[in-house]
Amino acid sequence: MKSSATSNLSRRGFVAAAGATAVTLTFSRKTRAADDRHDVAIVGAGLAGLHAASILTELGADVVVLEASQRTGGRCLTMDHWHLHPDLGGAQIGRDYARVLDAARRLGVKLGPGAHVNAPYAFVVGGTLIPAREWPRSPLNRLEGAEREIPPHALGSYYVEGRTPFKTLDGWLAPEAAQYDLSLTEWLDRQGASPEARRIIRESQGRALESLSVLRMMQEATRGKISMAQYDGRAFEGKDSFERAAITSQHVIGGTSRLTDAMSASLGERVRLGKQVRSIDLQRRAAVLRCADGSRIRARFVLAAVPFTVLRQIAITPALRGDQADAVQRMPYGNQSQVWLRVRKPYWELDGIEASMWTDGPFNLIRQQIESDGSRELMSVLAFSEKSVRIDALPEAERGRFAIAEIERIRPATRGLLEFVGAHSWERAPYQRGCSFQMVPGRAFAWAHNMAKPHLSLHFAGEHLRRLEVGMEGAMESGERAAREIAERLDA
Repeated sequence: MKSSATSNLSRRGFVAAAGATAVTLTFSRKTRAADDRHDVAIVGAGLAGLHAASILTELGADVVVLEASQRTGGRCLTMDHWHLHPDLGGAQIGRDYARVLDAARRLGVKLGPGAHVNAPYAFVVGGTLIPAREWPRSPLNRLEGAEREIPPHALGSYYVEGRTPFKTLDGWLAPEAAQYDLSLTEWLDRQGASPEARRIIRESQGRALESLSVLRMMQEATRGKISMAQYDGRAFEGKDSFERAAITSQHVIGGTSRLTDAMSASLGERVRLGKQVRSIDLQRRAAVLRCADGSRIRARFVLAAVPFTVLRQIAITPALRGDQADAVQRMPYGNQSQVWLRVRKPYWELDGIEASMWTDGPFNLIRQQIESDGSRELMSVLAFSEKSVRIDALPEAERGRFAIAEIERIRPATRGLLEFVGAHSWERAPYQRGCSFQMVPGRAFAWAHNMAKPHLSLHFAGEHLRRLEVGMEGAMESGERAAREIAERLDA
C-alpha cells in the first residue's frame, strides 16, 4: 500500500490539478470591498479551516476566515504562559502526516525529533497502587485468562486494535464494513471479554460502552496498525496507542501553536478574530453569514470547519436534512479535563514504581511526561467524559489541589513534590465544546458516507470528517477535500 505521502496529491499537485489559471470569480473586487463579499467564507480557524483557506487562496479565490475566539488553532493550543508551555491538544506529528509536515516545511516552522512520551504506567485499583511487574499476579487483578497479562490502559487496544478486520485505510467505508457498526458492548460480547475487562475499559473510556462506536475506533486503530507495521513490534509491547505514536513522531519546537500561528499569519487580514457566526442563510446567488457583532458577510460558498457541537448552534437556512442533520445534531464529543502539575523531584526514584498511573478513581490517567530532550518536569492528570464532570465543577485552582491530594493519597512518595501549573477543560472551551468526536453505534456507517456532503453552497471540514487519516493530519485531510470541492465549483 502506498503511504499517505504518495497516495494523496501533494499541495503543489493539487493546485496544478485544480486548473492552470486562477478560479473564475463572480463578484468584482469593487463590489466585494463595498459589501464585504467574498468567494468563500470559512467558519473556524483550526487546522482544517486554515489549510483549506491556504489552498483556495493560492488558487486565486477571495477567502475570508471567521474565527469566533481571539486566537486561531482550534484544539491545537500551546499554553505559553504556563511552566514549560505544554500543548493541551495536538502535540504529535506522525511520520505519515504528509500535509502537516509539508505545511511546517513551507512556513519555516521547526520540528524536533520525537514527541513527549509518557513514563511507564503503574496501576491504581480501588485506591491501591500496583507496580506493573506485580499486575499479572496481583489479587486485585480480576481479569481472566490471557487478559491478566494485559495492562489496564492497553485493554481497549487488545480487544479492538488487535482485532480490527480492516487491512486498508478506507476499509471502514466499504459496504461490508456496515456489519461492524456496533457498540463497544456488542463487540466485547463477541470477543468473549470478561466482566472485569469491560469494567476496566469503561473506566478507561470514561463513558458507557453502549455509547461508543466500534467502527469509529476501528478506523483509528487501522491507521495506527498500518503506521506501526514498519517498526519492530517488540518495541511497542504493553504500550497504549498514544505511547506508540509518540515514539515515532516529531513535535513542533516551541509548541504546536507555532504551526497554526504561522498558517494564520500567511493568510494575513483574511483571518478575522472575534467573529462568531450566528446564522448562515443559503440564498440563490450568495450565502449570507450574520455574526454576533452585527456584521454580515456574503460569499458564493461557505465552509463550516467547526466541531458539530458548535455548528449545531448556528442557524442554517434551508435546514440540513437526513443523515447529515442527524450527525450534526447528535454527534457526541468526549471531554478531557486536564490538570497540569510540575514535578519538583523524581518521586519514582523514591519508591521504585513506574511514574505514570492508570486509575479507576476520580481521574483516568496520571501521566508523567518524558520530553524529547529527556527532561521530566511535567505531569498531566486527566479525567475523561463522565469523570470530567466532577472535576470541571471545581474552580481551576481547586482542581489542582484536588489532583495533588488524590495523588499524594495513593502515592505517598509524591508528597510535597507536586506544584499546580494550570487546568483546562475542552468541554468548557466555548468554541470547541469537547475534545474528541464520537459516533453513535448503528449510525456511524451512514454518517461516515453522508455527513460531509455539500449542502447547497455549504461545505464541511474538520477532524470529525476524516476519511483515511487521524489527528492533525485527519483535520488537514478534510480541509483539503473541502477545498477541492469548492475549487471545482468556483471554476465551473
